[in-house]
Amino acid sequence: MTTPFPTKEIPVTGTELHFLEQGRFPLLKWSFVHFVLLLFLLEACSAGTSSTTAMPTATIHAARPLSPTPTRLPAGTVLYQADWSHGLAGWSGAKGWKIVQRQLESDSSGTATFTIPYRLSVTDYAVEVHMKIIRSVPPNGGYFSISAPKTTGKDGYQAGISNLEGSGPRPFGEHPSAQVFLDPYVTALGSGIPQDYEPGTGWHIYRVEVRGNEVSFLDNGTQIGYASSQQTDVLSNGPIKFSSKLVILRVSTLRILAL
Repeated sequence: MTTPFPTKEIPVTGTELHFLEQGRFPLLKWSFVHFVLLLFLLEACSAGTSSTTAMPTATIHAARPLSPTPTRLPAGTVLYQADWSHGLAGWSGAKGWKIVQRQLESDSSGTATFTIPYRLSVTDYAVEVHMKIIRSVPPNGGYFSISAPKTTGKDGYQAGISNLEGSGPRPFGEHPSAQVFLDPYVTALGSGIPQDYEPGTGWHIYRVEVRGNEVSFLDNGTQIGYASSQQTDVLSNGPIKFSSKLVILRVSTLRILAL
């Protein structure tokens, strides 16, 4: 048997009894009023409480490190000028050369070589040599060349004159020739194509110009040889080597310029 909740007698006034008799419930009405009052009080408290306003935050962008912009030297800037006033001191691997009146002269007895004591930091440059051929050694003839070795990502080159047999009779009609070779040879456009060339015994300005993957060989401003690599975007920038064999050469000036 279910035990009923304990009850308590509550005095009822006449008005309340009237409502009860009419089936009305004033307790529910008062509960709603209390609820409305409670909401009003909560809203008033909320309005009276100071709210914390969020401060705007500044967006900070991380600064990007600035990469140094490579400085391009004006064309014609002299990067190196040879000075033989104190002999060949400092010239690595110099062999078969002597100083005559502050000029460089090769020995005809064999091979004469030297490496220019300057390391290039640019890829477009010119090597300029003011020189003349004094005499060639018959019967095989001699040659001279300016070259730079193949390095990682850069084809090498060799530009020069071969078959220098002097001014005597040539029974087989052979002539000196100017040529430019690339290393490796198979990657070159125009590499090794000879061009007939008679230098004589006068002074010449021989110039090797390297621009990107192209190399040109000039004599007094006239092109006498050319080659272009199909494998690398730039050609070697050294060390620059000068070689000759079975020919007496006189070199008055040598310099390297930016292009």
